[in-house]
Amino acid sequence: ASVENALAQGSRIGLSPGGIAEIFEGYPKPNRLPDDECLVLKSRKGFIRMALKYGVPIIPCYCFGGSKMLKRLQLPMVVEKVSNALRISLVLIFGRWGLPIPFQRRMLYVIGNPIHPPQLDGSMGEDSVEFNQIVDKLHDRFCDELTSLFERHKDNYGWG
Repeated sequence: ASVENALAQGSRIGLSPGGIAEIFEGYPKPNRLPDDECLVLKSRKGFIRMALKYGVPIIPCYCFGGSKMLKRLQLPMVVEKVSNALRISLVLIFGRWGLPIPFQRRMLYVIGNPIHPPQLDGSMGEDSVEFNQIVDKLHDRFCDELTSLFERHKDNYGWG
């Protein structure tokens, strides 16, 4: 609600991809390698819905190196399910000296071009088929742009 309040008041906000789901999707999850990067985006469309509703641009961004700041211990799958249900991170993380102090890693932030949502017809409701089609189209474009950003800049970070 506070994000929506800020947008309704004309403020601009910044959101960066990544969260609880990504913590559990990366290494040391089985079948993941230490240098794998994971984003969970297919079901995350709320930020697109808000951008469309309030007419604010969506600016794709990615942070190389952020996933290497801390390591985590692999816990039983039930901990991941509880974490997602409660929307809190129930993880054991560690960094330098075994403490929750991040490792020193080079980071590279890359920012793409803004995606401007179309102006909405005032009669279009958020539950309408048309609104949801626009959300899906913008979401697909955002995912494509984010993938493109990653692919264009991964060599600059040394992940080519």
